[in-house]
Amino acid sequence: MKKILLFIVAMFTMLNSFAITIPKGKIYYNNSLTKFDEVKFAYGDNVSKETFLVTMTNEGDDIWSYTFNNSISNVYRYIFCETELSAGVHKYTFTEFKDLIALDRGEIRTATTDKTIITDYIFVPIANENNNWYQGNWEKRNVNTNGCKPHSSTLPVIYLDTENKVEITSKEEYVNATFYITVPEGSEYEAVGSADEPIVTEIKGRGNYSWNGFDKKPYRLKMEKKASLLGMTKDKSYTLLAHADDTNAFLRNTIGFEMSRIVGLKYTPDQVPVELVLNGSYHGLYFLTDHLKVSSERVKITEQDDLETDPSSITGGWFLEIDNYNEPETQIHIPEKTYTDIFGRERTDMIWFTYKSPEELSDEQTEYITDFLIKTNAAIYSENLNSKEWEKYIDMDTLVNFYIVQEVMANGESFHGSCYMHKDRGADTKLIFGPVWDFGNSYRLGGEFIHANPPYGDIWIDQIYKYPRFQAAVKERWHSVRIGLLEKLEKTANEFISTIEAASECNYSRWPEYGNSDVQSGKINTLNYLKSRIEWLDTQWGTDPPTANVEDVAENIVMKVYPNPTTDKLFVDTSAKIIKANMFNLSGELVLKLDEKETEWDISLDSGTYLLVIETENSVNVNKIIVK
Repeated sequence: MKKILLFIVAMFTMLNSFAITIPKGKIYYNNSLTKFDEVKFAYGDNVSKETFLVTMTNEGDDIWSYTFNNSISNVYRYIFCETELSAGVHKYTFTEFKDLIALDRGEIRTATTDKTIITDYIFVPIANENNNWYQGNWEKRNVNTNGCKPHSSTLPVIYLDTENKVEITSKEEYVNATFYITVPEGSEYEAVGSADEPIVTEIKGRGNYSWNGFDKKPYRLKMEKKASLLGMTKDKSYTLLAHADDTNAFLRNTIGFEMSRIVGLKYTPDQVPVELVLNGSYHGLYFLTDHLKVSSERVKITEQDDLETDPSSITGGWFLEIDNYNEPETQIHIPEKTYTDIFGRERTDMIWFTYKSPEELSDEQTEYITDFLIKTNAAIYSENLNSKEWEKYIDMDTLVNFYIVQEVMANGESFHGSCYMHKDRGADTKLIFGPVWDFGNSYRLGGEFIHANPPYGDIWIDQIYKYPRFQAAVKERWHSVRIGLLEKLEKTANEFISTIEAASECNYSRWPEYGNSDVQSGKINTLNYLKSRIEWLDTQWGTDPPTANVEDVAENIVMKVYPNPTTDKLFVDTSAKIIKANMFNLSGELVLKLDEKETEWDISLDSGTYLLVIETENSVNVNKIIVK
């Protein structure tokens, strides 16, 4: 019982997890975009029915301020807003209060956020959504960019010139160009080429959303000869990533790549921060990064020829991407699953696999890889969750590592797009997940798995996670990965921010619309999030080694509790034997014992939120139940 009560307390903590503290001191708000007549600041939690609203002081020039005489802990979220509601305490949870303002009253507010509040900093709205709320970031009140002439001189600088200074406007067509790279005095890197003897290359745009959605564009370079630029893997092809959408101090890919190295994925892309001068114009902070491809130093598998027909050769050399853009001319399409939607219509989800290598397929290649992927999908969606059939097609150990990376990063797009896998030559070789790539939608989730409620949908992982063997393997691997994890990530973040801080200020002077004026506060936000995320994963996977061997896990626990919310009854559907079932309030107090022999329970409780804890022989299942 003691363990269960401790578990309940942990679950209660999660309900109000990721709490922030408002520090003692003065905070500022930039009203130049929102133009509120009067700026008010609201904060509260989602446990007590108390949300606090204070009126800020107009300091002129669209800057408003408020001073907190004491620090305030356990704040769930906060907003800046324009409302006719009076300052003081309002008897609502924070979620109810912000909805009251934006939905019921039609007033204006910033987005609810858990970003760390920093005294003497200013909250700057950066975008409008749905015409009634704004995103925003905490920034230094005065950004010093006097050292940018035109660049910071603290990073390698790529001087790139296109032939006849033509603009780069296409993702499909290369333009001719030359470049050279200078390095700061005392740098660990070596210069590449020179102004008198530049390197010959071609350049084009790259990416999908990152290419179309921002003025700061990403590019792909393809040189005439292989070279190791700035100590990176030797190849002809590199990318210049802009990360215009990374407002978390450019740390998303940096931390994601480091996680890949920590779990030991076979290949993690190299990246080096640089500054780009394109056709004589300063373009800001970029990241020179490996272009993902099959090669001896990148995705190391036997390369397959285009239009190959030999039966033994077409079994491998496959480099594939689960894609979120439909481009049939370079893709294999297979049905994932069929279901009935809320309107009673039968729907089929399709998976789009973009083939990166080979680039042109013969009929034999198309038939082979299509058949292989269909069989893989069928094995994954087996009705027998103790089946090992899917493991004949997917390397589980690598998938476990890949999946843990995505969960730590809370990557909302991890199994949806830019999700890479490869298969070497051989009749019995398997799909291997990796390398990692795009973490642009990371840090997007609270207390939930990436497959629980994916913002963009996902492929396979929601079904694979139902397999007890996979769950056990994840927990077992987490035990070793977890050791010193936050310290390792903090060290990476500190070193990275120290390297790019001056260049990031110059970048902000060039691209102020994309944020990141203060990477130190962005680093704090990132590390706070990672700490909360890792602690939440600990509650799911534990910090001690599992007591059962992976091979010993025999029962798959599928449990459905409904209706929720409820008024007086609960029903449970499960194949597992229930040992105990109890209801607890949010203080961890037992309020109702339920008959474990029944699957229908009468619930005679006051209105509120409770935790239903159901113990089976192999698990403890916790459900948050709302009683009306």
